Amino acid sequence: MPEAASLVLVDSDVRLEFDLPAVDGGGPRAVTLGARLTRARDTHGPGFVLVPGGGDVSRDGRRKGDGVTTYAAPVDVGREWARALAGRGALVLTYDKRTCGANDDPLCTTNPQEDVDAGGPVALARDLDAACERLRLEPGFDGRLVLLAHGQAGQVALASTCAQRADAVVLLSPIPRAVDAVLVDALVERQGAAAALARSGSPEHKATHAAEAARLKDLAGSRAASFASMKDGRFSPGARVDGATISFWLGWIELTTATPALVDAVKDKLVVVLGDGDRQLSSSDRSAAAALPARAHVVVEAADHHLLIGGQLSPAVVEPVCAAVDGVLGTPGT
Repeated sequence: MPEAASLVLVDSDVRLEFDLPAVDGGGPRAVTLGARLTRARDTHGPGFVLVPGGGDVSRDGRRKGDGVTTYAAPVDVGREWARALAGRGALVLTYDKRTCGANDDPLCTTNPQEDVDAGGPVALARDLDAACERLRLEPGFDGRLVLLAHGQAGQVALASTCAQRADAVVLLSPIPRAVDAVLVDALVERQGAAAALARSGSPEHKATHAAEAARLKDLAGSRAASFASMKDGRFSPGARVDGATISFWLGWIELTTATPALVDAVKDKLVVVLGDGDRQLSSSDRSAAAALPARAHVVVEAADHHLLIGGQLSPAVVEPVCAAVDGVLGTPGT
């Protein structure tokens, strides 16, 4: 992909339409997802599908913070990536996560999600496959397809049929093992850091650090207890944790436990990207993600969990990612 240029970018609203399998003797359930195609005018280049990550997000991928700190203003991370990649000659498709409704983002509409509630994020691989097929229809698509997925979306991408046919798969801040252990261990590490500051930090801030350490300790314990209860079947039918069904959580844990096998299937075309300022992953899990077998690894100094630096998608992130993707893609027809 060429370096960023002063290209005229065009956004086109499109729709992803597909049917989910029938359940309980009923007919197929129709899904219509809003999507956006971003490209430079008259471009001919590789296609990128941006897979929506954690939370109920629209095609914009809006984030209020990195999970630890709040940004000065919300950042449309998906839109920023789309424009950065399109500015380098790519056709970029972003789409609404199926769990996103109008109450989450006015761009979204209500769609069936019983399969997501019942099985977890793996059900969203169908949505990604539909997005890939839609992008392949574009006349400016040169035949090279790239999936770009952050966090939870990484396992969705890896579980899709599209990943097997794609020319490159880019995982941003991937979850390297069972998500329950990843979430708890990150909290425990942050608690330890806050406790250390409470012991040795400046006197005027010790009380604040001690309170934060106590909060994180309680949160880590609560999460660990919730996950244990899920696995032991102690929740009542219909219960939800952080807005998600118990079946969703168990499906997500199962899917992330399968990460090594999923990664192995695409390792020759895989790019793993990490921010060394990511506090949503513990240091051991950042090391585990960096050790995933891949064609290329990119570690960006000062980048947070969403690969932002100072609340912005910086060229310091985009340029090494594009260079790594170029190394995987080669030229059309090769």
